[in-house]
Amino acid sequence: MRVLTFFLFLGLTGFVTTIYPDARGDELIDKYLNLSARRDAVLSMRVDYREQQKEPIRLEFTWMRKIKRGLAWHLLRMESPLSEKGKLLLVHEKENGDAEYIAYRPNSVLKKKVRVSAARNYKYKGLSISVQELIGGELLKYTHQFNGVEKVNGVICYVVENKLRSQFKNDSNYPRSLIYLRQDNGMPLKWELFGNSDTLEKIIQVEAVKKIDGLWTVARALVEDLKKKGQLTLTLKEADPNPDLKDQWFREDYLKKNSR
Repeated sequence: MRVLTFFLFLGLTGFVTTIYPDARGDELIDKYLNLSARRDAVLSMRVDYREQQKEPIRLEFTWMRKIKRGLAWHLLRMESPLSEKGKLLLVHEKENGDAEYIAYRPNSVLKKKVRVSAARNYKYKGLSISVQELIGGELLKYTHQFNGVEKVNGVICYVVENKLRSQFKNDSNYPRSLIYLRQDNGMPLKWELFGNSDTLEKIIQVEAVKKIDGLWTVARALVEDLKKKGQLTLTLKEADPNPDLKDQWFREDYLKKNSR
């Protein structure tokens, strides 16, 4: 399976070795999350994936995000292609990094729920997109340590090392990552993800960011899969930073009644 690493860096929050986090690392990640992830929003996204000698894949989806009382609720609805339209994925994230995943299919009952690996991935043809990647790395599952300052493509960045907490060792394909946060605006410029053998597997390059009514969001990101030799491009089509999102839309009973 091709696993897309998205960050939608736009995304949201987010140990298997013991690592001592430091205040500076926590501060930098917290700033990024407050700029981008801890805000209600409706985002329209497009995913384009290319791999050598294989047919290109394009997906489009709507991502609704609601923040309330220390919880982050995400509702992903597939819009295209037609065969995927109406498929739903609901994610409830807690302040301690724990999460529940609920997947629905049109005109069907509940399929997967709560820490079932199949519900943490969206699969289409040969492409498998993890929820962690789609909603921004689930950074609250990690510790954060400041690793100094580096210049990346001429841009000064703060480097933060993230290590997966032991209680979440089965919840991610990436036990460790390095995120390069721009000094000028606090947003990611590059993200390096390391697999279980601590081998660099994916590199995410943020090619464009936008600030829309105070909400910073990634407008375009390129994901390089070093194992598959594939490239995925994530593009923001539209963004509503001030949506009127009803609590009931993010509840299981409502999804059962409204899945198409």
